[in-house]
Amino acid sequence: MNIADFHNDILTCGDGVVTPYGEDRKTVTALFRGKRTFSEICEIANYSKSRYLAFEDVGYDDLDFNTLIKFSPVYVGLTWNGENRFGYGCDYLYGLKNEGINLVKKLSSEKIAIDVAHLSKRGFIDVIENADAVVDSHTCFSGVFRHKRNIEDWQIRILVEKNGLIGVTLCGYFSTNEKKLPIEKFARQIDYYCQRFPLKNLCIGTDFYGCDFLPCGITEDYSSLSVLKEELFRLGYPEKAVEDIFYNNLSEFLDKT
Repeated sequence: MNIADFHNDILTCGDGVVTPYGEDRKTVTALFRGKRTFSEICEIANYSKSRYLAFEDVGYDDLDFNTLIKFSPVYVGLTWNGENRFGYGCDYLYGLKNEGINLVKKLSSEKIAIDVAHLSKRGFIDVIENADAVVDSHTCFSGVFRHKRNIEDWQIRILVEKNGLIGVTLCGYFSTNEKKLPIEKFARQIDYYCQRFPLKNLCIGTDFYGCDFLPCGITEDYSSLSVLKEELFRLGYPEKAVEDIFYNNLSEFLDKT
């Protein structure tokens, strides 16, 4: 089963470094800042055998731009949910700080995409106004379930207009207030998007090793995603559409980076 994943936290999910799924799999492994320094994150990145790296929250005091771009990241997310030196995440109403806008412009000059997954709505607009390539690596949709991390229809339209890629995440609490998420209920996220927006801009951004719980039947083993594929087939989605969402759309994006 071909799977391409726009966001997997396996490299920084614990105190040690875990080798990702193999150099040949199209898995974007995100380096989450947490309490680490940039130097510590660089050690993890250097040790990793991951072919596709990304940075999640680059608010490091010791951030070095030249070192950052040497890793050729697939994308860079400026913040997590809170505030850092570059701006404000989804816990806030404020947008990017001047230093954040400058960083966006510098990254764009290096043809590196900006990930808006954790940004505030105002920060999203600031990125759109200053970046060339914009993505949302792991999110769900407010039209299905209200959550501070989910994006609105107007944001989806803007991302599509910029030819940005959107990774639908398997994080359970983005789709329900319950501690259990039936696969049929999660599939509504994908169906909601596909009924309204171009399928070519949608992919999977699991957030494996970075979320509290997953839809029923899914584990942090990619083979378990077959239950989601089967549910989409049950809803009437043709095999080509499912393959595009699960693999082709992201694969083509990565081939261009």
